Amino acid sequence: MKHLLQLILIFLFLSFSAAAQPLTQTIIGRVVDNDTQAPLTGVAVVLMDSTAQNGTITDNNGYYSLPDVPLGRQKIAFRYLGYRPHIVNEVMVTSGKEVVLNIGLTEKPVALGEVVVKSNTRKDLPQNSMATLSARQLTVEEASRYAGGIDDPARLASAFAGVTMATGNNGIVVRGNAPKDLLWRMEGVEISNPNHFANLILYGGGGLTALSSHVLASSDFFTGAFPAEYGNALSGVFDLRMRTGNPEKREHTFRAGIIGIDAASEGPFKKNKRSTYLFNYRYSTLGLLSPILPKEMGALSYQDLSFKTSFPTKKAGVFYLWGLGAYDHQGKDAEKDVNKWEKDADSKDYTADIYFGAVGLSHQLVMGTKSYIHSTLAFSGNGLQWKQQKLDSSLVIHPDEYLNNNTWKYTLSTFINHKFSTRHVNRTGITVDQRLYNMDIRNSPDGIIETQYVKAKGNTQLIQAYTESRFDVGKTVTINAGIHSQYFALNGHYTIEPRLGVKWQFWPDQSVGIAYGLHSRLEQINFYLLEQQTANGMVQPNKDLNFTKAQHLVLSYNRQISDYLHFKVEPYFQYLFDVPVVPGSYFSLQNLYDETYFNDSLVNRGKGWNYGVDLTLERFLHNQFYYLVTASVFQSKYKGGDGVLRNARYNRNFVFNVLGGKEWNVRKNNLFSFNVRYTLMGGDRLIPVDEAATYAQQEIVYDYSRAFERQKPIANLLSFTLKYHVNKRKYTGIWSLEITNALGYKDLQDYRFNRKTQSIEAERDLIMVPNLSYQIQF
Repeated sequence: MKHLLQLILIFLFLSFSAAAQPLTQTIIGRVVDNDTQAPLTGVAVVLMDSTAQNGTITDNNGYYSLPDVPLGRQKIAFRYLGYRPHIVNEVMVTSGKEVVLNIGLTEKPVALGEVVVKSNTRKDLPQNSMATLSARQLTVEEASRYAGGIDDPARLASAFAGVTMATGNNGIVVRGNAPKDLLWRMEGVEISNPNHFANLILYGGGGLTALSSHVLASSDFFTGAFPAEYGNALSGVFDLRMRTGNPEKREHTFRAGIIGIDAASEGPFKKNKRSTYLFNYRYSTLGLLSPILPKEMGALSYQDLSFKTSFPTKKAGVFYLWGLGAYDHQGKDAEKDVNKWEKDADSKDYTADIYFGAVGLSHQLVMGTKSYIHSTLAFSGNGLQWKQQKLDSSLVIHPDEYLNNNTWKYTLSTFINHKFSTRHVNRTGITVDQRLYNMDIRNSPDGIIETQYVKAKGNTQLIQAYTESRFDVGKTVTINAGIHSQYFALNGHYTIEPRLGVKWQFWPDQSVGIAYGLHSRLEQINFYLLEQQTANGMVQPNKDLNFTKAQHLVLSYNRQISDYLHFKVEPYFQYLFDVPVVPGSYFSLQNLYDETYFNDSLVNRGKGWNYGVDLTLERFLHNQFYYLVTASVFQSKYKGGDGVLRNARYNRNFVFNVLGGKEWNVRKNNLFSFNVRYTLMGGDRLIPVDEAATYAQQEIVYDYSRAFERQKPIANLLSFTLKYHVNKRKYTGIWSLEITNALGYKDLQDYRFNRKTQSIEAERDLIMVPNLSYQIQF
């Protein structure tokens, strides 16, 4: 009994001692030259604004480890002789996972003179040093923190100036351009639209992202006049990256919520080796959300997997094997009681199966102290199988729509980056796509005779090449100049696209800039392969379509009001030309939404104009408080095949966003945060209904002579997120409640004819997504 009491006392003493000891964590990573990727030895890594004096230096390979870092928000400084200092503010340190910070430092020009360099590094600056204007870095921490984001990079980007997004999908509308015109890249190569239910709701968008925040690294988002390395893009670029796993410790994450469950793991393959793995898997049926989603959505389920492995070698560089994939299913049964039919959709059933995938092998080799070469071999693609049938009044089923659209491509991409001096860095590269397609698109408007739109199987090539340079001129001027070229083997068309950006830092805290670029993009491959029956047999009238092109001109003024407050204004003008249009018609691919069953001839005679002003005021997270205010006023116009000047479909005229958040320390190691976002924006444009023809034909008939004259009502959107971090010695638990569209805004989708009431009704969808979840990191 005496020994038992002693053991109990010892246990209690150790427990109280452990509880009294403050929890800490380790920050690890690597520091390299941003332009050459060569490791930097002896970089000072210092924990700032802390009572504890804590610092270290990088080893011969650029690696560092900073132990005993207190939990909570921390500020880390990286300093190296001859390089600009780099400060990472408000790093979230928890007990459940080590923090991995890989940093690239930029060498100072030799004769920097007396120009003052700000000690704080702006977190919004893009990682790509060739970017001049209209570019922004997105961090994973922001994606998980901002209200209304649902860990979706696309929804996060919609808070930035010049970007809008509807409530029912995550299609990114950049400065009035259609979502289809955005370029998605992963690990340096183009990928298909990486969203669940991609291209089902609209081309270029989907319902939810297929990208997990557990595997994403900081990425760049461009809204115009982007650098020469980006091709086949018309409106903007989302340049995504995956992070590598923790090379020193295996760590795991599990999350369960209303939307679904996901599990992630990372770490070294073998202890004390630098080869790492990282993967994440998610699954959801969305069954719990069915009662609050529109009935037409039917049953929904999705799953996705993403991974990245890294294999450093002693002399052959680093190899990366990465991939991501998604599979979705959606289905709805027709209403079997004819008396309950109120609209056309009630008599229809459908099934949809959608997949997306990309896998790549990348290699990076540092060559001396001035150059590195990066190469990727990738395979990617997506597919959509859709079958819709319709019941007649006798409940006999008839074919309605059928779509089997599959596109894949093999990609070989390589570039070499060389630093000629501290004032001149060049990047030159080439990308070759072997594009494959297999598609069958047809429908049966009368339920009897099927019309074939596309039936094709084959392959073609898209070849791109570019060169670009960054010049530091004098003490305060930076010039980014380059040229991009594309060649499309299907019809032999090519482009030569100059790019130029100039930035003048005329005061330590102020700069102005100007950027110009000629950009082009291919349309969806099914439009090129469309078939028409003629007296001489089947022809493909659109096979010779040229690239759609746009000239971008952007001005910029930046003011760093304080270390944590930044203001930016960007006026812009875009001129679109060679846009495919239907001769004599309002129709233009500039307004493309979900028009799949289409068999008209197209010509490159369309034009478009986007112009406006973007404003941004941002307080970066400091003292546990942040906010972002953005506003855009713009016009988006076009001329179709009839030469009439009209509003473009996505001409919303204005958008205003304000979002912010506050954090509070709870007890000693826990953290509570509240984040909110409010959006006010104009609506998309609609084609008015021809009421007389609608009543006569007992179905909706549109007045195409007045295309896009009508505008949806102004949208008022409110979203918020509550989070509570609980840090324990061996794990971190995170409770989260996210609600999007908390005000219950109903988006006007279209119009329908109610045969029962003999009236024209507006179809409005309320999509409110509540997500209560619990996440554990250990």
